Amino acid sequence: MSRSEETTTMARTRVLVEVTADDHREGFAAFSEAAASPEDARRQLDRALDAVTGLGVEVSGSAGPVPMFGGPPGAPDPAVPRTLRAFAGPETAADLAATSLVVPVEVEDSRLEELRGRSGVLGVWPNSRQHLLRGTEADLLRGAEGRIPAPARAPSAVDCRPFRDAVGIEAIREALGVGALWEAGFRGEGVLVGVIDEGIDGDTYPVAGGFAPEGGSRQPGTAPVTSHGSMCAADVLVAAPDARLYDYPFLGVPDSGGALAMFQAVLDQRRRDGTPHLTTNSYGFVGVPDRRTNPRHEIHDIDHPLHRKVREVVASGAACFFAAGNCGEQCASGACHPSGTGPGRSIHASNSLAEVITVAAVNSLSERVGYSSQGPGMFERRKPDLATFTHFFANFGPGRPGGTDEAPYDSGTSAAAPLAAGAAALLLCAAPDLSPDDLRRILFSGVKPAGEAGWDPGYGRGVLDVAASYAAMTEED
Repeated sequence: MSRSEETTTMARTRVLVEVTADDHREGFAAFSEAAASPEDARRQLDRALDAVTGLGVEVSGSAGPVPMFGGPPGAPDPAVPRTLRAFAGPETAADLAATSLVVPVEVEDSRLEELRGRSGVLGVWPNSRQHLLRGTEADLLRGAEGRIPAPARAPSAVDCRPFRDAVGIEAIREALGVGALWEAGFRGEGVLVGVIDEGIDGDTYPVAGGFAPEGGSRQPGTAPVTSHGSMCAADVLVAAPDARLYDYPFLGVPDSGGALAMFQAVLDQRRRDGTPHLTTNSYGFVGVPDRRTNPRHEIHDIDHPLHRKVREVVASGAACFFAAGNCGEQCASGACHPSGTGPGRSIHASNSLAEVITVAAVNSLSERVGYSSQGPGMFERRKPDLATFTHFFANFGPGRPGGTDEAPYDSGTSAAAPLAAGAAALLLCAAPDLSPDDLRRILFSGVKPAGEAGWDPGYGRGVLDVAASYAAMTEED
């Protein structure tokens, strides 16, 4: 009986199992071969899981093993980030040997400890469900037992229900300051932005590539225009209309294993030609599990393979923008649980990594939207990094491509993060050699102060003003 044919009626858990990778001397080539051929994927999966034969482990998903390059969990190789920097150029870089492989599997709850103890198994990690971070008035008006209700009134300078009216994209462009870069000839041409989400409508938005394994449930560019990913695509283009997009539709399989595979696909593409130049990510978690019973959850363990892979992508030269989340204390999204709502509890997992740029949400008047998650972050404390705009008509709205049936306007920190990524694309258009650290510093140099001086748990360093950032960058030159 093959592993895929083994069945059980006992309770099973979806996890990521990390194993040694002694025979993966060309980790990128193996990943690409598995993505192109279900037969190659199955062969690689069978080899990777040799160490766990007899435990009733079943592969979940069609993708092959994801190679890890940064060293084993808890013991990163300091040489790897320097090696990954070679991926920033247009020439194909050398392949790398994988130090471990990660496979999404299902296993009986009763056999988890035995799985963890097997020789060759480096870690057994949660493969938790990720959630979209769209926040609309309709969502906030939905009640749910055990979740956070919105108060009838919000504090001064916080936009809560009933929200201020949404605005058109011209008002957002003016508030963001894109005109200064456009007048200088920088509209995002030549910059490729990876949208890691649930997929983009390629008939409406300029999808130039992306990734899905052969036979995957959703291929790049095939999502409907009403998808969350199409909204994110539109929001990038509000700031950078001449940028192009790569579509990484992992939210067809909305878990950490799917996100892990997409970040590996980003890294693989960067090794080939240095693109995408940055990514935008508008998903995350809406509650915090008990650390005592789930210490390796993505929210608690910074060595989770997904976080390590995100750091690999940033080390390769691609800045990663993440939505802060929609679980702010004043009017949290109806999806949020009390455990993950409010200051210090609502920015977590990859969204709170020091290496990423975490984006909070304000309205067109630069008032914090009350559902925008608040720091401190659960990994890096000074999160969010900055704030930018939401509640505008780009993909959704009267006369917009997505109409109004799915959503009245683009909303949530889900809209703010790709808008910030679009602003960053303008700066990269002007200065293509900016590293993620350079980009972060330049964005910070132009923010408009908001909230507490220096850093604020709701606004970060302040509200994004890309014109001021561009001016500061040109003064440096």
